[in-house]
Amino acid sequence: MYQSVAILIFARELSKEASLKVLAPKNQLANKQIFQNLNILTKQKTRSTQIPVFISNDLNLDSKASFGQNITAAISTVFDKGFENLICIGNDCPALKTEHILTAAEALNTSDAVFGPDFRGGTYLIGLTKKAYDNVDFQALPWQTPNLFQSILASFSEKKIQILDQLQDINTFKDLVLYSGERHIVSFLLKFTSSFQFLTFSWINIAKSEVLLFSCSFRGPPIFGY
Repeated sequence: MYQSVAILIFARELSKEASLKVLAPKNQLANKQIFQNLNILTKQKTRSTQIPVFISNDLNLDSKASFGQNITAAISTVFDKGFENLICIGNDCPALKTEHILTAAEALNTSDAVFGPDFRGGTYLIGLTKKAYDNVDFQALPWQTPNLFQSILASFSEKKIQILDQLQDINTFKDLVLYSGERHIVSFLLKFTSSFQFLTFSWINIAKSEVLLFSCSFRGPPIFGY
């Protein structure tokens, strides 16, 4: 059913990711732990598909290149390995489920591309067939902007595409504590090693009508499943 398809997990190196996205304010070690757990969750979901998985950090990408250049290089590298279909995901969408990935893989049997939009104008999943992929056009897309999804739709306007459910990703502390996904996912992300037994968060309510305080005690080693 999923012949000649591969999964690409495209994410920055852990330290760089944690420095660019602050999910645990004023605690860089805790921030890195959250992203480590996000990586664990993402790898678990891809492994259960039994589809070959490639990780961008293993592909010797240029650390000085732009995001668009690197994601294009990563996708091109996987296609060059002989795969006809590819599903690219990040590590910042805990709501992404194995079923979304399998749905995308099945959709590529009959469509040129499949996209999963997030709530910021970007995407949490991009599925492509090799015949529909143009690396020059792909690299030129407005990556990391609120215009990405609409630009993708325009670029693939003459192709047969499918759109998945819209899901929320996580880029900031507020995204994490107000995450609309299942609470056990957030709980998993916030399980730190014993050196982070107490972590107090504070944030302003979206409506700006009140200040919420959220204090948690976390004990024990990281959990590697949920």
